[in-house]
Amino acid sequence: MHQSREEKQVVIQSQPQLQQGVNLLCKLGKLPVFQSLFSKELDGRNATAVWIDSKNESSTYALSSFGSPTIMEKVHIGRAFTPFQHHRLIHQLEEFVQENTELLVLPNIDFLYLDGQVKDWEAEELFQEAWQKILEVKEEYGLKVLASLSSRNSSLSYAVIGDSHNKIQVEATQAGWRYDSEDFEQYAYRDGREVQTTVPYWHQKTSETVKVSAEAV
Repeated sequence: MHQSREEKQVVIQSQPQLQQGVNLLCKLGKLPVFQSLFSKELDGRNATAVWIDSKNESSTYALSSFGSPTIMEKVHIGRAFTPFQHHRLIHQLEEFVQENTELLVLPNIDFLYLDGQVKDWEAEELFQEAWQKILEVKEEYGLKVLASLSSRNSSLSYAVIGDSHNKIQVEATQAGWRYDSEDFEQYAYRDGREVQTTVPYWHQKTSETVKVSAEAV
């Protein structure tokens, strides 16, 4: 007698999961990708994050719109407006890391060091000290780091790019955000609450042994 194989349940993700280590995000304009990835990573779990902001990326309105009503309780946000403030906040990270902290968010990590407030040699020295501290905290507490660069062609960017474990590129399309990341193939696009599937999704859907559903939230 023919025995059918056990059916597997596969949930298709519309955006990549963050990996352990440094996740380097590249996006255009004001797309609230940080808030979207943050909410996906922590919403519904007993985990927290530390967010050191520059260039006014930490829109709490965008964050609350992506997550549950309690999402704002999961993040400590520190805002920097000078390279010295950013440098100091980085060196104070351990004051904000809790037992359940899993994520460190660092948008535009190089921006304040490149905007001309300090001389080039001093900016590079401050930034290198800050970056080394980030790597130390990441290792000690086993954190996932989600960072972005304001410039990928500066002398400051090479260390961050070289130390990145996962590079995530995002662009807006008519169907929703398109993600390009290692070990992630996009089968569905989200646009608000709408989910639009792709041809590879339906190829999986018609498999005899795999039951596929698109991520709903």
